[in-house]
Amino acid sequence: MGKKSDITKAKLVDTAKALFLERGFDGLKMQELADKAYINKGLLHYYFKSKEALFQAVFQEAMENLFGGVAEELLSDHAIETKMHVIIDLYFDRLSANPGLPIFVLSEIHKNPTLNGLINLGDVAPMLMSAISSQMDKPEEIESFLHLVLSVVSLCVFPFAARPLLSQLIGDVNKFEAFVEKRRGYVKNISTHLISEL
Repeated sequence: MGKKSDITKAKLVDTAKALFLERGFDGLKMQELADKAYINKGLLHYYFKSKEALFQAVFQEAMENLFGGVAEELLSDHAIETKMHVIIDLYFDRLSANPGLPIFVLSEIHKNPTLNGLINLGDVAPMLMSAISSQMDKPEEIESFLHLVLSVVSLCVFPFAARPLLSQLIGDVNKFEAFVEKRRGYVKNISTHLISEL
């Protein structure tokens, strides 16, 4: 593919991502996508033979955004507290840039059983478990470390998954960003406390 083709394909994926995040798999119409990307439907099908192929490309990118870098950090030589703080920063930075990401990934995994063949979680689960297992020797230590990682990730992801509700509770949508930035430090403090109990 030439440079123009790569740009067109990237624009299609970005446009599809926005529509999938907003409406999910079932809500996306290929003609609407072509219209929003300012291309004809034939060109859309040249790049992606089906809605399923396009969804797979977008979903894989979403999974990478949600989980990419976590296993690598867990395998790093950093102290456990540093690892958790790096992961917390990674999540807060990525989710601030893509606040709809957790809802998209979780809802598509759970709501539509017909997508099971489309949703390829790849090596995410085995890679994460391998990284977690590498940190501890005994099964009970591995379980405790898994609880730590799950707790930290949950504390990071939940505010973005619950953004509409939190925005109402806070009273102003514009205050949400300041709220989650303060939460970053709060989650780091919690992680430090959880580590001390390992």
